[in-house]
Amino acid sequence: MFCPRASARSTTLLLSLSLATLPVLAADNPGAHQHGHAELQMAIENERVDLLLLSPAYNLIGFEHKPRTNEQRQRVNDTEQWASETTLVNTVDGSCTLVSSAMHVGWKEAKDDDHKHDHGHSHSHDHDHDHDHDHDSGHADIDITQTLNCPNLSESAQFETGLMARFPELQHLNVQWVGPQGQGATRLSPGNIQFRLNR
Repeated sequence: MFCPRASARSTTLLLSLSLATLPVLAADNPGAHQHGHAELQMAIENERVDLLLLSPAYNLIGFEHKPRTNEQRQRVNDTEQWASETTLVNTVDGSCTLVSSAMHVGWKEAKDDDHKHDHGHSHSHDHDHDHDHDHDSGHADIDITQTLNCPNLSESAQFETGLMARFPELQHLNVQWVGPQGQGATRLSPGNIQFRLNR
């Protein structure tokens, strides 16, 4: 369907190494899982841009447990399909093209309510329990890795994102980048979707 997980892992490793000098990222901070917030890391080398989006699953699919209904499975599939066809960021003139993309959802395996509910509870209680508490879910996260080709990328390149238009639950996107021109960071919101690499 998408590039193999090994490729996604190497991209993630590259980003982790590249961004090691930046402040501690939310992914490394157990208290940082906040609905409405996500992190986007960019590693830039010549015309290649490697991206890693780290987000609570709720921001992108509206829930944080393994899909239980066809509608929920469809939401996951739709998000994966969107990420396979759409750049997470692009230059304002739209010159970047998507080379590869992979999405991974970190469902929590420790508690399996569906399994427990199959033994001894009434179905009406199960239904209420699943929808009211979702305590099997914990905090599920989604990571999307992409590699872009952005011809004639300049040090003052201006980027923009369509993430918040596509995913209304996403209200704050912390962007961090590193490349030959140095490193930087900014915070985007639905009313502020553009940033320059040299700011």
